[in-house]
Amino acid sequence: MYARVFPSAGLWISLGVLALIDVAAMAIGGFRIAGYAAVPILAVSAAAAGLGYLYSTVRPDERLAALCYGAAFLITYTLVGAILSYIGTSLNLPLLDARFAHADAAIGFDWLAVLELTDRWTVLGTLLRTAYFTCLPQIVGVFLILAATHQLKRLADFIFLFTATSLVTVVLSSLLPAAGAFVFHDPPAALRDAVGYDAGLWHLKHFEALRSGAMRAIDPGLIEGLVTFPSFHAALAVITVWAVWRTRFITYPALALNVVVIVSAVPVGGHYFIDIVAGLAIAAAAIAINAWRRGTLALDGWGRAQRLAVVRTLATLRAIALQFART
Repeated sequence: MYARVFPSAGLWISLGVLALIDVAAMAIGGFRIAGYAAVPILAVSAAAAGLGYLYSTVRPDERLAALCYGAAFLITYTLVGAILSYIGTSLNLPLLDARFAHADAAIGFDWLAVLELTDRWTVLGTLLRTAYFTCLPQIVGVFLILAATHQLKRLADFIFLFTATSLVTVVLSSLLPAAGAFVFHDPPAALRDAVGYDAGLWHLKHFEALRSGAMRAIDPGLIEGLVTFPSFHAALAVITVWAVWRTRFITYPALALNVVVIVSAVPVGGHYFIDIVAGLAIAAAAIAINAWRRGTLALDGWGRAQRLAVVRTLATLRAIALQFART
């Protein structure tokens, strides 16, 4: 039986609701869409949806239908979510960089020392910078691998996890904004040789313009990631590994790569350590919720060790949150 709605009707309805929220918030905040980059983005999404319909009805192929419908959803959702992030940043709530830095210090994490180590080992810096930018290719890879191996339920779950974790990070980053560790610590230029002089600062121009009210035109072709706390890179790394956990020959290379991605989020992405912990906890919670909604007590394929890791991650986050509240 070929699914006519993929990844699920609930996700498509949620996407429509988020789009309406974007439209209303843009009207209230005086935002507008600049340029024409949204046109090809939505055109590609519509074409993918059309192909999904073709492969679910006219020329039935469950794998191709899921691949096309999933791509249509994720492309549209990414645009809608990015606009929501820009609107959230414009709320201009007080920055919490000092508190995040104090939380790092309270658990003994020295952010500048990590950057110095990365700069000292040039090969390490290059490796981390390369790994940091593999997230998009990995998402494409997850789609192709899961579709090719007929793991369509897992592909639908990955899309759910991507949507849930990214939406939570966007909302939390809007309510708990931070400019980033590179801005707060302001390391000397000499420490940027390995990670790049633009590391952790790609977002700053838009971030400051949105907060000051100077930016009210959003160009979908020039959108930057504005999230500091929690780290979506960390959350995405976890759900990517989860997605391919059952795929032979892929599991451990994906695990190794995404461990490096998580590490890179500090010296390359400019995240605080607490951002990473929060991102990991959000991913763990999303996976647990997905298992609950699927009715799989074993976290859909994860064993006892993984369940213990989830519990320990949440316990660590609670301890850090208590320490953060005292700073």
